[in-house]
Amino acid sequence: WHVSDFVSPCLRKSYYQRLYPQYEMDDKKRAVLYFGTIVHEHSKLSQFHEVTMCYDMENDRSYTPQEVKEMEDDRRMTILTGTLDDLCKVGNDYILVDKKTYNGGFGYKKTTPDESYKLQLEIYRVLLNAAYGIDAKVGCLLYLDKSKDLSETPVIFDLEEIDTTKKKIQDLYKTLSDAEVPPGNVCWLCNGNNREGRVYCEYEDECKREGNRIITKVQLKGRK
Repeated sequence: WHVSDFVSPCLRKSYYQRLYPQYEMDDKKRAVLYFGTIVHEHSKLSQFHEVTMCYDMENDRSYTPQEVKEMEDDRRMTILTGTLDDLCKVGNDYILVDKKTYNGGFGYKKTTPDESYKLQLEIYRVLLNAAYGIDAKVGCLLYLDKSKDLSETPVIFDLEEIDTTKKKIQDLYKTLSDAEVPPGNVCWLCNGNNREGRVYCEYEDECKREGNRIITKVQLKGRK
C-alpha cells in the first residue's frame, strides 16, 4: 500500500486502483507527474529529503524499502509506504514538510491545509516515528503557485496525535481491504468543477454503475 491510497478524497478510487490498475498514462498526466518530480528534486530544504519509509500496519513496526522488496507478496499486504519530502528542525522541534503545487490566479491564495494533505503528513508522522524514533508534532504544507512562478505560501499546523492516526490507518486499511466496495465520494476528481469541465477519475463509469455515491457540499455544474 502507498500513503496516497489512504488519503485520496475518494476511497472508492483507491479501491478500484487495486482491482483495476491503470498502466497507461496520457500526455497531460505525464506532464503533471514530470513537473512534480522536477519541483521535488530541485527544492531540497534539509538533509532529510525524499526519504522513503515502510510501516507494518499489523505489527506496528518499520522496515527498510530493501527489506520490503525482498518480502513475499502476501507479506507485503500489510506494509504502508510513503516518501517524505523534507524533515526540518527549528530549535528543538521537528517539522514535516510537503510541497504541493496549485493554480492560483484571480487573487486566489492557499491559507488553510487541504484535509487529505494534512492526513498525509499525520501518517508520515507515524511512519517517521516507527522508522527513526523521531516525533514531529508540526506539519507544513508549502503551497507553490504555478500561476506566479511557484511563489510559495507555507501553511503550518499541529499534527494529530500518533495513536489517533494509527487508529485512522487501521480503519482505512480495513475499508480498503474489505470485500465490499466503499461508497464513492463525489469530489473534485469527478464533479467537473474546473475550467475545462474535466473528470480526473478513470473509474467514473464503473463508479456510476456501482451506485452508492455520496454527494455532499458539491455543486455539479452542468454535470449529468
